[in-house]
Amino acid sequence: MEEVHIESILAIDIGAVATKAVLVARVEGAYRFVGCGQAPSTVEPPWLDAVTGVDHALQQLASVTRRTVLDEHGGLITPERPDGKGVDVCVITVSAAGPLKLVLMGLSADLSVASLQRAASTTYTQVVDVLTRAGSLDGQSAQRLTEEDRVRRIYRARPDVVCIVGGTDGGADTPVIELVESAALAVSLISEMHRPRILFAGNASLRPKVAESIGSDAELKVAENIRPSLDVESSGPTQIELETMYQAIKVAQLPGFDALKTWSTLPPLASSRAMANVVQYLSLENTRKGTLGVDVGGASTTVAAARAGQVQLHVRSDLGAALSARGVLKARGEEVIARWLPFEPRPGEIETVITEKELYPTSVPQDTNELLIEQAIAREALRITLAQARTAWPSDLVGPYPSLMPYLEPVVGGGSVIGHAPRPGQAALMLLDAIEPIGVTTLVLDAAGLLAALGACAMAHPLAAVQALGSGGLATLGTVVAPVGRVRLGDTILGVKMRYENGGDLEVEVAFGSLEVLPLPLGHKAVLELRPRGNIDIGRGRGRGGSVEVQGGLVGLIIDARGRPLALPSDSGKRRERVQQWLWDMGA
Repeated sequence: MEEVHIESILAIDIGAVATKAVLVARVEGAYRFVGCGQAPSTVEPPWLDAVTGVDHALQQLASVTRRTVLDEHGGLITPERPDGKGVDVCVITVSAAGPLKLVLMGLSADLSVASLQRAASTTYTQVVDVLTRAGSLDGQSAQRLTEEDRVRRIYRARPDVVCIVGGTDGGADTPVIELVESAALAVSLISEMHRPRILFAGNASLRPKVAESIGSDAELKVAENIRPSLDVESSGPTQIELETMYQAIKVAQLPGFDALKTWSTLPPLASSRAMANVVQYLSLENTRKGTLGVDVGGASTTVAAARAGQVQLHVRSDLGAALSARGVLKARGEEVIARWLPFEPRPGEIETVITEKELYPTSVPQDTNELLIEQAIAREALRITLAQARTAWPSDLVGPYPSLMPYLEPVVGGGSVIGHAPRPGQAALMLLDAIEPIGVTTLVLDAAGLLAALGACAMAHPLAAVQALGSGGLATLGTVVAPVGRVRLGDTILGVKMRYENGGDLEVEVAFGSLEVLPLPLGHKAVLELRPRGNIDIGRGRGRGGSVEVQGGLVGLIIDARGRPLALPSDSGKRRERVQQWLWDMGA
């Protein structure tokens, strides 16, 4: 694709709750984010047609940008015409398809199966059963499973894919083949229309035997051994195969998607992978720190972390703020969700909000209490996903405090609840409460869902994605200073002097336990002089201060001196008072 021929790119993201259409075009010689249209997705009844939601999003995009992209028959106009109608390139990302249902099989729960679980978590999957040679991992049976047990469990689970791992290259063979034979027998008992595929990512020397054992009973896919040796994990090929199967099995079944697929210049991409592409790029701009992107959607929660171009992706398809909100309730319980509320919820109130979001995922909260409950659910969905994601992060992403977050720059947050928060302070507070960043960090808001769009654009035209990223699609919420260290509540831990670039100073003393916002508008810069007290660390080592240039944002300069890890009062009344104070402090 020659750059000179690409004047405009349309990125369509089909989510479980919302469908977005983003336009990137060349303006005065550089690519810019031009506009975005959004509409409810229509992949579920009563519509059962993804095209309808896309049409509505494109209509909204047309009203914002004054650009027509569809012809009179509803087809995409491409390439762009001399009169400005149409686009040169269209890319599509998808997260609306249901998760890929997996049964995982392997010899060792601690090695090969654990590696397989990490690989499965990088795309939209649901692990419905885990079977090892020693037994199962459901917490109910530790005894060794017979072949009959394995066959019965797979048959009942009715997965989309049976993933089999085990044995280092040239290592165990007979136990692995026994697992393969059990899987082959189980899938042969399932009707051809619903027969699972089998993915083998174990001992490479066994591939001929595996193919022979399965025969024509099932479609076999093979990936490189996920554990070629005991001390090496090679999950990349398995991740690629699972993402390919997600597209082939789940995305392809979306009603109306066949018509949309013909619009796409490139093969459709999972929204989570597209988002990870942008986080990976952002991490190259500041190699001393990690970069974090998070998205709490209606049906899933995604965390992408990267450092120096190496990205780690983690997706929870059962945790979200609308269709999967009940998964958060099941994992955490009402009491944990309620700890983020400045009021005592009525009996059943949280359950009622969740039920309404399941039935009407695009509905808008009817009052402040309902809004705050949704935001509390988003906090817990992100905290759960982040905690699991961190277990797979490499050592250079762990940071100086293993129990805390590493140093990050920036943190980008998006998704239905965070991206569409009525006030910027609410979005910032959700990110602070869920992520608990340390040191000096910039918070960025992806209100338009631009990360997935630009991640897909980068596959077609990297320069367009890079230039559009800096053209105003992402909004800076502000810079956060989060000291680390434990002292008594109320003790002074940090002196801050802010020198504005246009003149004037502001000086404050910060007490432990406080959350303060200092005025620093969007587009303005300042130099901070930070003077930590005692053993307090602001990212330079304990007790060491210094100067740092910071940028303003929709919220301002945020000094989060509440401590790390964040501790909420055990007394419910005091806790609600504290949460209310934080909301006031953040203008939320």
